[in-house]
Amino acid sequence: FKQNGDGILDTFANSQHTVRVAPGEVMVLGAIRAGKEKKLSLTSNNNSTMTATFNLWGDANRPTVIELDDDQGWHLYSQRNPDGSIVFTVNGDITANTLRAGGAIYQNNGDIFGSVWGNSWLSLWINNNFVADVQLGAGTSVTTWNNAGSWPNTLGYVVTSVWKDAQG
Repeated sequence: FKQNGDGILDTFANSQHTVRVAPGEVMVLGAIRAGKEKKLSLTSNNNSTMTATFNLWGDANRPTVIELDDDQGWHLYSQRNPDGSIVFTVNGDITANTLRAGGAIYQNNGDIFGSVWGNSWLSLWINNNFVADVQLGAGTSVTTWNNAGSWPNTLGYVVTSVWKDAQG
């Protein structure tokens, strides 16, 4: 231990400065680890351009707020509301391969899974409930007045118009 100024106490191990205790703060020059078998670690690589802070605070409207911010503002927070519910808010974009919200799943390809689509994917629901691959073929003329005529007998064809000419 070394007293290093008014109210400052430094700790050294193997001639390496490890901890500084100053009024209102403790600075660890390395990682802070909690736990025995599985550890929770808080580290800094000391190469960020700004300082980051985890802050725990609250008031009557927001009883418990855990917030991460840097020198320019807040990044995200998790908040317990007065009714006991929890809100997680991000100040920017969220990037995810898959996003789950309640029973809905949003895939990175834009597909959506949910109960409104019959507990299936939106793309499957659309393919199963709408006509796909409609093509307009060449026009066909068939004589049908006073005889049976011969309409094309191919699956998928639809008659789009009928007219009577001056001959029939």
